Amino acid sequence: MRVLVTGTAGQLGHDVMNELSRRGIEGIGSDLAPLSGETSGQGQMPYVSLDITDQEQVRTVFREWKPDALIHCAAWTAVDAAEDKEKQGTVHAVNVDGTRHLAQCCRETGARMLYLSTDYVFDGSGNDPISPDRNDFRPLNYYGQTKYEGEEAVRSLLDRYFIVRIAWVFGKNGNNFIKTMLRIGKEHDVLRVVNDQIGTPTYTFDLARLLTDMIQTEKYGHYHVTNEGGYISWYDF
Repeated sequence: MRVLVTGTAGQLGHDVMNELSRRGIEGIGSDLAPLSGETSGQGQMPYVSLDITDQEQVRTVFREWKPDALIHCAAWTAVDAAEDKEKQGTVHAVNVDGTRHLAQCCRETGARMLYLSTDYVFDGSGNDPISPDRNDFRPLNYYGQTKYEGEEAVRSLLDRYFIVRIAWVFGKNGNNFIKTMLRIGKEHDVLRVVNDQIGTPTYTFDLARLLTDMIQTEKYGHYHVTNEGGYISWYDF
């Protein structure tokens, strides 16, 4: 099996590539950056520079590498920055257009697609866990809206897909809440953090193992994936 992974310079894509390598599954890493030790990070696994907003470039990569499956980790994930009107064209191009380009190529080649989405496609109301099949989408911000539109692109183009919604992801590579707190904790005596956002922190190493399990099956559909344990707030975290 040959698996194309987008966003391998990020914390989750990096761990997915390492997990594929550990299992002896052929992976092709991709991201915007040119090839380097930091972007490949997978030993002898191949890496291609790929701008998913460029439809012809996406087609070229699919034509040359002929992947059987795609794990789509690449995304604009800076939630607050996505509210900047000047940045929203780029956010949409990455999260919506880029996802559509990839889904179209999966449709043309028959590759199965795993799309990483987010709990931000919902409004966060209620006290009970959200069912993966719930469809009353009400994103409250531009980031959530674009990830929802990315989901719609996948659903409209493909039958063989996994939509995996994740939240509160942290890992050793890339940026995340834990690293931010450690950094600014060295710079300030007091930190103030919201205490009304509730979730379950999810480790990229564990998530990568599950995604690798999933992409080898045909159990298509919608999934919500977090680590086990009770919900906590950012303040508790």
